[in-house]
Amino acid sequence: MGRLAASIAHEIRNPLAAMRGSIQMLRAEMDGDSEDAQLMEIILRESDRLNKIVADYLNYARPRPAELNQVDLCALIRETLKLLHNSAEVGDGHRLETDLPEEPAIAKGDAEQLKQVCWNIARNALKAMPDGGEFRVSLQEIEPHRLRLSFSDSGCGMTPEQVDRLFEPFSSTTGGTGLGLSIVYQIIRDHSGTINVRSRQGEGTTITIELPAAV
Repeated sequence: MGRLAASIAHEIRNPLAAMRGSIQMLRAEMDGDSEDAQLMEIILRESDRLNKIVADYLNYARPRPAELNQVDLCALIRETLKLLHNSAEVGDGHRLETDLPEEPAIAKGDAEQLKQVCWNIARNALKAMPDGGEFRVSLQEIEPHRLRLSFSDSGCGMTPEQVDRLFEPFSSTTGGTGLGLSIVYQIIRDHSGTINVRSRQGEGTTITIELPAAV
């Protein structure tokens, strides 16, 4: 499956990149307020969306092996939320909050993959709060050599059936590709961690992850 995914990604991405480059050149020569220029902007956004779908599929079908090192989860969370706060996905009505220990919380993991976990969960939470709301990340040591991460949102919540299918590939509750949380599940599993979901319609969602601490 991984080889097939790489082949499909290659066949789609190369012409997509060529198409995007050509459109950017045409767009640069147009009046910014013209109808044609606005159509070009739509095409560019849609090409970016298609590229994201291909990237998600490739990450799921052929994941990169984890490179386990010591990772400060507090620093990783702060950095990820800072990037997220400056993204177009965060509106005026969104609040990003943290409840983190003052001391570093060192996990044994792959920093880039764990950053992707935080990013994917956060983006999913924001999509569940289109009109604004609170997204909170908390971290605590629950026992020797074990860390617990909790991601909570005040969004629309899910039915029990949606919760049961949340980590299945191509199963989306927010209109995305349905691969973001499947990738999260895969990464946490490869880190010898656990992931659980608690949600109720109209009351938001909490995703809890437990990871081994660095010894």
